[in-house]
Amino acid sequence: MTDTLRGLIERLEKLEGPSTEANADILEATGGCAHRETEYYCIEDGNDYDSGFTCKRCHEDTYGQSVPPYTASLDAAVALVERVLPGWRVENLCEWDADVLRQRGPWTCDLMRRGKDFADHFPAKCAHAPTPAIALLIATLKALQENSNER
Repeated sequence: MTDTLRGLIERLEKLEGPSTEANADILEATGGCAHRETEYYCIEDGNDYDSGFTCKRCHEDTYGQSVPPYTASLDAAVALVERVLPGWRVENLCEWDADVLRQRGPWTCDLMRRGKDFADHFPAKCAHAPTPAIALLIATLKALQENSNER
């Protein structure tokens, strides 16, 4: 999982804006299914409530489901933190003021385990990102990477 997260972090650090492909990769890397399978079970039992399509990978009904817009939505990025990092909090999510710092990406984010000293959050830091959502995502994936390294 660490290699997957490392590659995904590197991709996110290069983004200049939202990416639907990155959204799907984030969902899959954090234990979800982006339903990118080309084959579905087709259920034809005549029930009005059944969409007729169940993903062969995760066996979920895929009717009306979509990948959360993690890279475009701060709400989606926050929901991801709550899902994959219980006990963590956003310590800092803000824009750099100095122009020299903004050139690499105006947004910065720090995540921290609740009840820990300030120094404990450095593995979960994004120094520069183009949007607040992407900054939060990078910090989240770094925290997950650090958690998987501790095991």
